Amino acid sequence: MKEAHQKHPPLVRPNGDHYARTDIAFVGSTCAIMDTLITNWAVKLQPDYRTLTVIGDHAEPLAGTLLQIGTKRFGTPADDWNGFDERLQRGHFDCALINGNHYPAARQIVFIDEKKASTLERRREQLTDVRAIIFVDEARQQVPTWLSEDLAGKPAPPTCTLAAAESVVLPLLLNLLGTRVPALKTLVLTGGKSQRMGQRKADLVYRPDGQSEAERMAKICHDLLPGSVHISVADPDQAPVGNFPNLTDRFPDLGAAGAICTAFLTDPNAAWLVVACDLPLLEKEQLSVLIETREPARLATAYQLASQRFPEPLVAIYEPKAYPRLLQFLAMGYACPRKVLINSDVKTLVVENEVLFTNANTREEREVVLALLQDQ
Repeated sequence: MKEAHQKHPPLVRPNGDHYARTDIAFVGSTCAIMDTLITNWAVKLQPDYRTLTVIGDHAEPLAGTLLQIGTKRFGTPADDWNGFDERLQRGHFDCALINGNHYPAARQIVFIDEKKASTLERRREQLTDVRAIIFVDEARQQVPTWLSEDLAGKPAPPTCTLAAAESVVLPLLLNLLGTRVPALKTLVLTGGKSQRMGQRKADLVYRPDGQSEAERMAKICHDLLPGSVHISVADPDQAPVGNFPNLTDRFPDLGAAGAICTAFLTDPNAAWLVVACDLPLLEKEQLSVLIETREPARLATAYQLASQRFPEPLVAIYEPKAYPRLLQFLAMGYACPRKVLINSDVKTLVVENEVLFTNANTREEREVVLALLQDQ
């Protein structure tokens, strides 16, 4: 049978809700009560999860105002913001807390408030995944019959009073977000041209076991994150490293930035541990520490040499939110992943023993590394 014509190339789309990876609507009480909780809880979630708030404005709209950072307010007369503009923000945020009286969301925290009972019932069809029920009036802790009927056969959501909401519901939100941290995959970079070395650095052998640096680094990563390893290559015909799949660069001649974007193009829902293959003294311990200290709320977690001002981009974990950031920098004409890290919210681990991060880019540097290994 003839295959159907496909007009556009198939792309893996990032998972997530409308505004963030995880959207939660607060619905059923007054905006004053819910907006206060939304604002306060966003601050408490922010250290661990990059959080967005989405609330309504009952005053006259500020035409074209976009956002304010410190004392700098960004605005434009343009009013063509649409649903796709909202979804573009999704790549930057782990969590969105939303006023559900104005805007629906995939998950809901329901408030039982006599003053807004009819408002809640009008949104009955929007209550698709109720995660908790909060009673605004401590003296009236009764779930409406219609809501009890809708929840029948589903796991019973926890209930609490408004006074106890933070101690009961906020931990539930933290637990929910903890289950949605992106899985971690590995990208071993072997696609460099190795012009200064005069031969492929990935194929070089430094130890008596005969393993190439690509093989050694892939095995280390596999030991730490089994089943996660991908080998970044420039040539689609390059021989595989062990049984690990090749990931052919889809952004040719853009160096490491292109390789990282290729990884995200393949799986935009994963975080990627990126490791270069020209660090012959780097061992499992350094990568293990990087994984253990990973902060998913940040754009990346990276090492930084004590003598250097900037992070090391090729021993780093890039979160999914790094993908749109990398593409934006490419659109501005910057193909340097270090520049992205310098100008983004990044967790850095300062390295005092800088010898472990020695680059071997030339034959002379290779001889220095071989001497260091012989002395060990």
